[in-house]
Parts: sequence; C-alpha cells; structure tokens
Amino acid sequence: MKKISKVVNAVSVTSIILGLFSPTATVFADSNDSSVVKTESSSENTIENYEAYDKYVQVDATENQFVISDTGKKYLPENVLTQIEKKLAETNKEVKNEGFIIDPETKAIVNVSPYVNFAAGVKGAARLRSGCYVRWFWWGFRFYFTSNAAVNWFRGILGGASSGATIGSLVAGATGHGLSATTIEAFGMYSDSMSRDLYNYNAKHRHSKIYMDLNGTFQYSFHTF
Repeated sequence: MKKISKVVNAVSVTSIILGLFSPTATVFADSNDSSVVKTESSSENTIENYEAYDKYVQVDATENQFVISDTGKKYLPENVLTQIEKKLAETNKEVKNEGFIIDPETKAIVNVSPYVNFAAGVKGAARLRSGCYVRWFWWGFRFYFTSNAAVNWFRGILGGASSGATIGSLVAGATGHGLSATTIEAFGMYSDSMSRDLYNYNAKHRHSKIYMDLNGTFQYSFHTF
C-alpha cells in the first residue's frame, strides 16, 4: 500500500532531543503499511533516523552488547558509521551498568529475561495496560496497540495536560529506561498532532493491530503487524 508521509516543523525540539541533529529523512519499516511523521533539522552532517540503520546492527549475545555488522562496517559512510558507533556505545554502557538484557532475537532491551513471557499480547514486550505494550530499542521505543480501546486510552493520555510526564512514567516503570526531559517536553508540544495521526491511522486499520515507533528526535511512524 502507499506510504503516507508528513513533516512536522520541530527544528527547535529536534535540535536538542538526545543530542541527535540531522536532516529530514524517511523512517523505513518492515511492515506492508506505514505512515511516517518526520521532523526537520538544520544540520546536514548527522543522522536522525537511527532506526533506518537497524539492519546493520547485531547483538553479541555472549557479551550482551550491540555491535555493527560486517556489512555495515563495509558499506556505511564513514560519518554515519561513526555516529552509530557512538550511539551504540552509549546504549551498551547503560545496558552494562544497569544490568539490562538485550533480546538477541528482537534486539529489544529488557530488564528481565526475554524468555519470560510477561506480556502475552506482544511476547517479550512490557505491558503498559491491557492491549498496549512497549519495547525499548537502541534507537527509541515501539508502542504496540492490540485493541481499539488501547488506542483510545493512549490518546486520552495525549490529551492530558501532562502527557509527556505521564507517558514517561509509564515507560520508565515498564522498561526501566525513562524518556529524556526533552522528549517529555516534545510530547507537550506535539501531543495533539500525535493523537490525531494515531486516530487517523487506526481508523484506516480498525481490524489490524498497529504499532508506533518513536525515536530520539521525536519522529514517529505508524505500522501494522
């Protein structure tokens, strides 16, 4: 199906979130149907959509660390490779210091064994509430919605005065990894847009399960699974 793409003018927010500065870029997904919301940035020298390079990242299960694949080392441009290596180093440090576990199959970062099925709706994901689950990846978060009620619940939070703080608290409690202060601030600025986009995408896929990817520069995209 046709991919839908929107651009949100969020230069000021993008330029501070998690220290990631980059040009506008499309987020790619492995699902057949997706809707992408992009932010704009003034820098042309750095990358923003780390998830687009996830295929070049592997898990060293023995060391419980993320590594760049041989293919990535061979074909990625030098500046891109350097930035991904830096991002992975930061994530690997937190994984090691905080005792997290990297699921070698999904590449999700969890605070309990990935082989423990503690979220039956989406195996290996952390439960936010019935029908809504989350996974933490090296590039950001993925929110799963397995029911229309869960979508409405999440949109209800987005409509609140403290949407960022509320979602941040839920994510931190479920995954052990909190949202940055600037990401929480961005929720406050763009929650209405996210809520509207989530509603529209879900309305087009009422009989499908959907998920939303959210990266460190507040690009978010919707997909079916």
